[in-house]
Amino acid sequence: MSAALLREALAILRDEEQLLAALVGLAREEQRALIAADYPRVEAVSQQMLEAVRRIEARESDRLNLLRTVGLAFHALDDLAAHAENLGVEGFADVRERLAARALELREVQEANARLVLNAMRVRDRWAAIVAGHTSPTYSPTGQAAPQEGSGFVSKTA
Repeated sequence: MSAALLREALAILRDEEQLLAALVGLAREEQRALIAADYPRVEAVSQQMLEAVRRIEARESDRLNLLRTVGLAFHALDDLAAHAENLGVEGFADVRERLAARALELREVQEANARLVLNAMRVRDRWAAIVAGHTSPTYSPTGQAAPQEGSGFVSKTA
């Protein structure tokens, strides 16, 4: 594989890193929208995130196709970095580290977003139960579950 093709693959990886950074920014924006309960904004940002993922996948496909055309199918960036170093092309190790850091950052933000969504669903379910007049379990002084009569906003006999 020529150094020129490796530089092209490196440029693709740098593009992927920038796209991943943009995706992290969108995930943070989604988090702010979730906290603010701005559901139209959540939907809009989610669509932008899907488009960003499509662009990342397209660049990854470009990189893999480039490597396949020259008979190499490096799936691990460590292997590609080692090969590039042997040919005097620098930068693969740095971009690999940045990609890994961005991926970890994205995972952390998305996990926080998932917790926000799950908590919002729990609150919604709890309010629905209160409005419907269902009882909410509490704990007695001995630690046993003790159902407590709810006052309910909706009459069950209506």
